[in-house]
Amino acid sequence: MISEIKEVFDKINRDRYVIGLDINDSFAQVSVCKVDSDNPTTISVSEDTDEFNVELYMLKRRTDGVWLFGKEAKEAEEDGVLVSNLFERARLKKTVRIDREEYLAKDIFLLFLKKVLLMFPGMMTPDKIISITITLKDADSDTIMMLQELPSMLKVNPEILHFITYEESFYYYMLYQPGELQNHNILLYDSSGEKLRSYSLMRNYFKTPGVATVDVKEYINFSTESPAEYDRREKDALFLRISTEICNSTVYSGVYLIGNLFYSEWSSESLQYLCKGRKVFKGNNLFSKGACYAAKEKHNPSGREDKIKYLGNDRLKVTIGVETDDDPKEQIPLIEAGSQWFESIGKCELILKETDKINIYLSYVYNNVFTKGEITLPGLITSSNRITRVSIEVKMTNENTVLFKVWDMGFGELFPSTGKDWEQELKLEG
Repeated sequence: MISEIKEVFDKINRDRYVIGLDINDSFAQVSVCKVDSDNPTTISVSEDTDEFNVELYMLKRRTDGVWLFGKEAKEAEEDGVLVSNLFERARLKKTVRIDREEYLAKDIFLLFLKKVLLMFPGMMTPDKIISITITLKDADSDTIMMLQELPSMLKVNPEILHFITYEESFYYYMLYQPGELQNHNILLYDSSGEKLRSYSLMRNYFKTPGVATVDVKEYINFSTESPAEYDRREKDALFLRISTEICNSTVYSGVYLIGNLFYSEWSSESLQYLCKGRKVFKGNNLFSKGACYAAKEKHNPSGREDKIKYLGNDRLKVTIGVETDDDPKEQIPLIEAGSQWFESIGKCELILKETDKINIYLSYVYNNVFTKGEITLPGLITSSNRITRVSIEVKMTNENTVLFKVWDMGFGELFPSTGKDWEQELKLEG
């Protein structure tokens, strides 16, 4: 009987999926993985092609009102109004006029994402999705808030949705690569945008656990368009200079080249240089696969992150907490260093005795600085023997600002709540 129950649960787990979704200004891309597998599959736009990028187009067909997306929308331009630049328009909160109707660009963009996410194999339905991670080139609070509406459209639990940047997606992708690529620095060139970007993954194992960081550079003078025949040698020479400058200062054991630019014949000398003592890989789906691995880790940690932690620009460099008045004093961390600022939120309850002040502390991980401070609650009753229970919520409003919200909960019938609440912002060190 027990073995039969175990078999049922094993089958349920085998039929559940995690998703990595890469979104940028040009396309969206989806990688899917069963929860018990370490091999994500990137969804092709059609069965007979290895094209993974779904172009950001939508079109409402005039004949029947059906919304088309991607390449199909672009090819049907004569049948309706083609909507392009979807991501940018949605971020800027613009509207779109289609014939006589006005739409929010955000709503069209979210519908596009829903259609992209439903390009799954036939056996996969939204109720089988247990974790979704969206990876973005640049994350900001307005974009995150917009994308947080996606779960309601998919009819999935909003708590399964997470966000990471391209840097962190790179980190998660490498977390699942073979051993010979685990312990050294790795270089990535991304040509999927208008300008070339490099991502340098650095690993420091002299700390416990180890620390991984990603340094990003954008080369504004290096276009990612495939060069004409007469420009190939010049482009090759420029890429060789960029690579020589990067590789002369740091030792890399592997190099990843992503984007269509690296599939055209122009980089003979620079590629020959990169291949000396390094493994070189080409591909177009690293970020969506990295997001898929992140979705796996966020749902069910494998232990890989116990050995090395990612610390990026979108990650907090400080642990934020409160301190009790007990003797000895107890420190209660509310937001941990290393968490993403746009997902960082902490809550606790605290007992205050004859005081209108809450003791807080900030512990910075980079320079080991530990500072203390306090939040004052004007109007809170602090008479003799007065005991008050307060509820505290801490959240980040941006990468450098933390907001404290406090509510007076009272203390039973002896000390009823005043009904007061307070808010206070605190700027963090850079």
